[in-house]
Amino acid sequence: MDRTELGIDEAGRGPVLGPMVMAGVLVPQSGQALLESWGVKDSKSFGSSARGQERRKELAARIMASYRCELIILSAETIDTYVREHALNRLEQETARKIMSAMPANGVILDGASLFKPLLDKTVRALNKADQTHLSVAAASILAKWKRDSLFKQLCRPFLGAFGEIQGGGYANSKTLAFVEWHLKTRGELPPFYRKSYRWKALGLD
Repeated sequence: MDRTELGIDEAGRGPVLGPMVMAGVLVPQSGQALLESWGVKDSKSFGSSARGQERRKELAARIMASYRCELIILSAETIDTYVREHALNRLEQETARKIMSAMPANGVILDGASLFKPLLDKTVRALNKADQTHLSVAAASILAKWKRDSLFKQLCRPFLGAFGEIQGGGYANSKTLAFVEWHLKTRGELPPFYRKSYRWKALGLD
């Protein structure tokens, strides 16, 4: 029987806007070569340009068509709930367990040695930069990043007419700050997909 490896990774842990996405990709040993032939690698290596985004989209479609996959979307509200309890790591651990339960495998590779230490057993390993050393995790990173980017674009679409393109990827940078400040000024409140547990000093809020 073909042995299987489940790679799990996330995208969107750090932004102040939008969701976080965790993905799992179940790769049989015989399917490793196919991922390599496609040029699957750490999603960050493709960059944030339009070309890089299109490449991730193309690879995500191939991965979903050829392998068992699981995607779990964690909303800004869900993240806020856990952050207020200082339990963001627990949220990722719980979500990884859900993915592992949905797709049993001979072995599991998680990206983050200390983060996922509580999940370790004889079939589960947690490694730093696993998306650079294991194709299953690299595939999961591409899937998670593609889905996170797609969801973020959907959230931003209603503001295109009044504000324009929201740049910055939702991270705590000057471009994201410009949108959040505009939303506060024109709507009198933070954007609905702002992570309210993030106390951004640049906003001058208590």
